[in-house]
Amino acid sequence: VGIAVVDSGIYSSADSFNNGTQSSRVVFSKSFVAGETSTGDQYGHGTHVASIAAGSSSRNSGAYKGIAPKANLVNLKVLNANGVGTTSSLLSAVEWIRVSHATYNIRVVIVSLGTPAIDSMWNDPLSYAVQDLSWYGILVVAAAGNDGKTALGQKVYGKIHSPGNDPSVLTVGATNSFGTDSRSDDVMASYSSHGPTRSYWTDNAGYKHYDHVVKPEIVAPGNKIVAAMAPSNSLISSSPPLTSLALDITGQNDDMMYQSGTSMSTPAVSGAAALLFQMN
Repeated sequence: VGIAVVDSGIYSSADSFNNGTQSSRVVFSKSFVAGETSTGDQYGHGTHVASIAAGSSSRNSGAYKGIAPKANLVNLKVLNANGVGTTSSLLSAVEWIRVSHATYNIRVVIVSLGTPAIDSMWNDPLSYAVQDLSWYGILVVAAAGNDGKTALGQKVYGKIHSPGNDPSVLTVGATNSFGTDSRSDDVMASYSSHGPTRSYWTDNAGYKHYDHVVKPEIVAPGNKIVAAMAPSNSLISSSPPLTSLALDITGQNDDMMYQSGTSMSTPAVSGAAALLFQMN
């Protein structure tokens, strides 16, 4: 099964992507960032996301194995070194998947990113694009977003990002497991975006019609997740503790880091979906 990672690129040489024969399971890479040909991960987000979904068991005796550790990865870069991208780049990547999915048996697409969902799903070009993929039997798994509370800590509803606002997408929220394996203490992460969706269209009389789609459909652990690190990435440059925290657990910090967010819960669900596609 192939998993397409639409993100900031993948550091394909990481141990997490070794298939046991010293070759990488990143089987194809392409950049959709304007003026940039490198498909590496200068930002650090895409590598982390990819290894949560499909990291190998090569690190720490399998302690940081991904959910689907034998899946192939297709690296589609749409974010630059600062984690910024454009809707047009994302649309181009989705169109590439539509045309090329059969070549790499892409069944799952990870979209651990998004943009404010303002336009109704009936008008949003991103919604149309992901709906097209669903017609081909491809599951798009998208992050709900990290806008579940205000700067003052007040809970906020309706901040689901696009394309996660579309009904054809499996939208993922984040839980906090508090570092335990038990489910009894798990709660929704305070930052995780909640629905219903508030994207809308305006009729001729000026009235707004909100989509009100119930989102997210599912949640998964997303708090302080240890996974692969792209070297010298800008996330680490701005927040060095992301590696020092991982060092406490793994005993080394040269290729692992912590991150939190619905971006981390999304690949966990994506890996599970890839396993289901493999079984069925």
